[in-house]
Amino acid sequence: MLEITLSRRNLLSMLHKLEMTGSGRAIIKPAGDTDEVMIHVATDEEVYADRLPGPMHPETEKFVARMNIVLDILQHEEA
Repeated sequence: MLEITLSRRNLLSMLHKLEMTGSGRAIIKPAGDTDEVMIHVATDEEVYADRLPGPMHPETEKFVARMNIVLDILQHEEA
């Protein structure tokens, strides 16, 4: 199993890439001495176009809902 560790900074960067026009929506991280791994993000609409999202812990669901509200507010402030 390949383990990938992302910092909060990496996660926030990926979140921004989802909103950034023209972004490749990916970061490349070293994976051992000779390999690299590409981490790609996609919108919920892209991922869940053909299926429903799976369940998450209720506290995680609440957190995601709150973060979506915050992101919507920030997006409107930038416009």
